Amino acid sequence: MASTTATDSDTDTAARPGAARPNLNGGPAMRTRPLCRDYGGDPRSLELAASIEAHQRAISQHEGAMLAEIAEFDRSEAWRGDGAFSMGAWLTARCHVGAGRSRTLVETAAKVDVLPRLCAALRGGSLTLDVMAPLAAVCPANDDAEVAAQAVNWTPKQARAWAADVEGERDPDAKDRFERRHVRFNDEKCSLWGSFAKDSYAAIKAAIMAKATLNGHPNPSDEDYEPLERRCADALYDLCTGAAGGHGVGVTLIVHVDLGLLVRGDGYGYASIEGVGPISAEVARRLACDASVTVSFDAPDGTCLDQKPLRRTPTPAQRIEIARRDDGCRFPGCGCKHPTQAHHVVWASKQGPTVLSNLLTLCSGHHSRVHELGWKLDGDANATVTFTGPNGSRLTSVPSPTWRRTTPMRK
Repeated sequence: MASTTATDSDTDTAARPGAARPNLNGGPAMRTRPLCRDYGGDPRSLELAASIEAHQRAISQHEGAMLAEIAEFDRSEAWRGDGAFSMGAWLTARCHVGAGRSRTLVETAAKVDVLPRLCAALRGGSLTLDVMAPLAAVCPANDDAEVAAQAVNWTPKQARAWAADVEGERDPDAKDRFERRHVRFNDEKCSLWGSFAKDSYAAIKAAIMAKATLNGHPNPSDEDYEPLERRCADALYDLCTGAAGGHGVGVTLIVHVDLGLLVRGDGYGYASIEGVGPISAEVARRLACDASVTVSFDAPDGTCLDQKPLRRTPTPAQRIEIARRDDGCRFPGCGCKHPTQAHHVVWASKQGPTVLSNLLTLCSGHHSRVHELGWKLDGDANATVTFTGPNGSRLTSVPSPTWRRTTPMRK
């Protein structure tokens, strides 16, 4: 009888969320974590959730009212009376607001008059300052009402993504991002971190993720389960060393770009890498140099009517001959042999033909210099090409001397 009672007690305990349950493999008892549905359903939790939401609405309402007053106070420069050098400094001194938050308040307050609907949504408590601030920085006045209606359902992350999409990336921004690329090593912790241009980051991430998820998503209940971060670390090692019998995995970057931007420039269109965000015109043109380009014919509402491949990429035969002729990157003094990318001397966006005399190979670093950093090319790729730098320096490049043999072979 005693044993029966003990069994019933064990069964009840194992059934409770978070209680210990037997380990079928014979090890110590494991504790289960309650399911999400088992949290927050009690009356007190519901009361707390409603109260927290009400507090946030009240905070937003106060911030909306405060923005209008900050704008008026700033216009009159009344902050000078307290010895402050700016409205932001006054907020820090009088309201004990951090520098970052004070800057956000002042910059957003400057848009109160031109974005009345967004400000009204903030004052009404349906929008938070974290959502409004990035929108106010880029939202056109004539889109105020439409954006305000949509933004009430956005998270701050979505608001920042929308703002980044609207703002895009200018060529100087792309140049700055490229020049700040780096990888740093911490030998003590055996760790590394880095920063890359957007297209480089997207390619690296795609390669690592493709290899890390090559065999699908393993089941966490498997004995040999490895979390995704660890599989990504293994994938990076394999890609760098060629381990696990790998030559890497195929990487595809999907770039959406307006045709006008490829042909004319920043003011005529939009470009972005899928999953990464907007890129500048020069980055888009560089990626299009050696990519399969599909032209999409869209209706005025954005609906795709038809798609056709754009005949601008070198043929396989041309690529073989270019590789034999150039024997690596054609930038003077560069010893990089692979990977390289095909580049039009007279850009395809400027009606340059896809012929051998107008095609040469560049490594990714020098390809970026030609597009983002202002180097110019001129000449015949089969003979002499002149590279002119932003400071006016001129360097010349000729094909590999083994491309066309001019002297007879010794017998």
